[in-house]
Amino acid sequence: MKRILIYAVLLSCPFLGCRKKEKLPLIGVYKLEKQRITGGGTDSTYSRKQVKIYTAHNFIYAGMTPDSAVGFAVGTYRRGKGNRIIEHEFFSSFNLKASRTFKVDITMKDSGYSQKIPDLAVIKGVKYDLFEDYTKLPAGDTSKLDGLWKMDKAYILKGKDTVNLQNTQYKIFCRGHFLYIHSLPIDKAATKFKSGFGFGTFSFKDNMVTEQDQMSNDTGVLNHKFVVKTTFNGDDEYTQVIDDAKHNQQSVEIYKRVK
Repeated sequence: MKRILIYAVLLSCPFLGCRKKEKLPLIGVYKLEKQRITGGGTDSTYSRKQVKIYTAHNFIYAGMTPDSAVGFAVGTYRRGKGNRIIEHEFFSSFNLKASRTFKVDITMKDSGYSQKIPDLAVIKGVKYDLFEDYTKLPAGDTSKLDGLWKMDKAYILKGKDTVNLQNTQYKIFCRGHFLYIHSLPIDKAATKFKSGFGFGTFSFKDNMVTEQDQMSNDTGVLNHKFVVKTTFNGDDEYTQVIDDAKHNQQSVEIYKRVK
């Protein structure tokens, strides 16, 4: 009888979902090639510079339009039915405090992937779908930094003075690339904010991070190389210090890993 029960359970697995779902091979760094929105009998293509990065559990994207309007989001994702994933944003330029969830249909290609977000928006009863095509960028080396981080504290040291910064910032490292997004208060009451991002390549050796910015809404950092001293406190926290000889000050940022 015991053998019969075991056999029955094994036989039922394919029908009851006992087998683990295979994850889509999304982990990597991608560059947006084409973006279009359809709905109400219209099909519109938009010009936008954007990158998107997937780790095993998190995603982050950032980009800007020709008029430098910035859009970004960071969150978690999980496998849905078929080739669908469920993305849950917990911080975005659309709404800094509220979260959003999207159903995203993924089609993997040799060069990257395409995605569709059905019913992205409903305006006056008309449903609009978003389509995006991405090309996968060459992967670099992995490092201890790989993963998603949130800035826990940031301040400027100038002589004996310390100026605390109030901006919210997330940063991801993945296979030789980095991407950070941030929201900066532009008034003393912190009721108005400015969004920003930076993307590029990096290397990590002897506790020094060398970053080369390739895309950003801040023209002051574009195509610049930054060498940053990094100190780890365990595996889930690190501190980076940037020396600014021009202004005789140091910028200190402390990050904690997002799990």
